[in-house]
Amino acid sequence: MYKMHFIDSLPIYLMAGLILGSILLVFEFGYRLARIFLADKLNKAISPMTGGLGGLLAFILAITFSMAAGKNDARKQLVLDEANAVGTAVLRTDFLPEPYKKDSKLLLVSYINERLISKEEKKRVLKSSQSEDRVNLLITNSVILHEKLWRNAVSAYNVEQNQIIKLYIESLNQVIDIHTERVNKSLQSRIPVSIWFSLILLTFLTMVLTGVQVGSQSEARMLIAALPFALAFTLVLTLIIELDRPNRSILAVSQQPLIDLQRSLMSESNQ
Repeated sequence: MYKMHFIDSLPIYLMAGLILGSILLVFEFGYRLARIFLADKLNKAISPMTGGLGGLLAFILAITFSMAAGKNDARKQLVLDEANAVGTAVLRTDFLPEPYKKDSKLLLVSYINERLISKEEKKRVLKSSQSEDRVNLLITNSVILHEKLWRNAVSAYNVEQNQIIKLYIESLNQVIDIHTERVNKSLQSRIPVSIWFSLILLTFLTMVLTGVQVGSQSEARMLIAALPFALAFTLVLTLIIELDRPNRSILAVSQQPLIDLQRSLMSESNQ
C-alpha cells in the first residue's frame, strides 16, 4: 500500500521557495562567517576547495537527475504497456464462451474507468488530505477486479477446456503484472534516502564555502551573482523532487493511451 511522505503533500512551488530560501540562508551564513572570523585569510585556499565541491555536487546532481528522469520515462512506458495489455485482453474476450465473454469485457471496461480520474478530481484530491486514501482505494479496487477477471477466466476454461482461451489468460496475466509494476515504480521505487542525504550535505557545504569565498574576497555580498547561482540549483533540485514523487503537479505522467482506449471501448459499446 501507498504511504504518503510529508514531502509528497507539499505544493511544488512551496518546495521551490523553501529550497531557494535555504540555499540563500546557507550562503549568507558562509558570508558572515568569513567576514567575522576569516577575512583576508582564505583568498587563495578557498577557491580550489569551492571548485572541487561544486564539481562533486554537479556530478551527484547529474546522477540523481538521471535516475529521476529514467524512472519518469519508465512510468510513461508502463502507461502505454498497460493500455496495450488491456486492449489486447478486451479483444481476446471474444475467445470466451458466454456469459464469461460479456462479463469479462464489462469488468475490463470497469478496470479502465477505475484507473482514470478527471483532471478536476485529481486537482481536488492532491489539494486535500485524502490523496493517500484515494490511491490505496484505487489499488484495492484494481486488485478486486483482477480477482473477478481471473475467476471468470478459470471458469471459462473449465467449461470448454479450449486451448485458445489460454491466449486470453496470458493477456490477463500481463495486465495484472503491469499493474504490480506500475505500483512499484510509481509509488515504492523512490530515490534512496542515502542519495538525498549526500545531495543535501554537498549542497550545504558548497553554498557555505561559496559564501565564505565571497566574504573573504569582497565587502559586498554580490547578490546579483549569488541569486542566479541559487536559482539554478533550486530549479534542478525542484525538478528532481517533482520527478521522484508520485503526486505530480507540473510534470504529471500523461494517461493519454488509457484515455484513448477508454474512448474506443465506449464508442464500441454505443454501437
